[in-house]
Amino acid sequence: MLIRTPAIVLSTLKYGESDLIARIYTRDLGTQSYMLKGIRKSRKGKLRVSLFQPLTQLEIETQHKGKGTLEYIKEANLSYVYVSIPADIAKSSVALFFGEVLSQLLTEQQPDEQLYNYLSNVFSYLDQTDHVANFTIKTLLDISGLMGFGMDQTSMDYPYFNMLDGTFDNNGMLPHHLSEAESSLFKEFVGTNFDAIPTIKINREQRGTLLHLVLDYFKIHLHTFKKPASLDILKQLFDS
Repeated sequence: MLIRTPAIVLSTLKYGESDLIARIYTRDLGTQSYMLKGIRKSRKGKLRVSLFQPLTQLEIETQHKGKGTLEYIKEANLSYVYVSIPADIAKSSVALFFGEVLSQLLTEQQPDEQLYNYLSNVFSYLDQTDHVANFTIKTLLDISGLMGFGMDQTSMDYPYFNMLDGTFDNNGMLPHHLSEAESSLFKEFVGTNFDAIPTIKINREQRGTLLHLVLDYFKIHLHTFKKPASLDILKQLFDS
């Protein structure tokens, strides 16, 4: 079945001397793996290595078989051209980080148009914005909500955040609860839109603490989740 669908590149893996295997999240087919034959050596083919960098937004055409094996891409074209991400070390590091995160989260993801559209829009926003420091935390929290383990916003009047069930309550001394100060950091971001995140005033130490807590929250709710290797790069960029 010939299908054209928007797609976001998650990661690639070298295979043999000239091939790549690309992990791609598509709007219409969910997460798929594609064999890109000869792409690392060919200069004349329709597919180029530069099209398959983390978070690249494409329109792909594939002869989809749906048998659970590697699929093949007939044609791929850019659907959104990043201007600043490739040239900005902070933004390119954020892109690498989310490529790692989403490669873990979307391993067997079925089609989800709402999630796909969010990711497409948010990475286009990253390319356009001048305010990058708080972007990672805000986006991770949004993704947790879209994937079904987000924080309960109806309980935010309570002072302590329970990492285990995603609610705020009064039981600050119980296990899996954050301190009142840590819980307040979460509240700064939950339910906030992107236009407001530049106004969130947190220092580098607080930002680093909060990012680690958000990733711990992912680990609690997704037991196979591991902190991305690129986390250290982000810390160096945004802790300075």
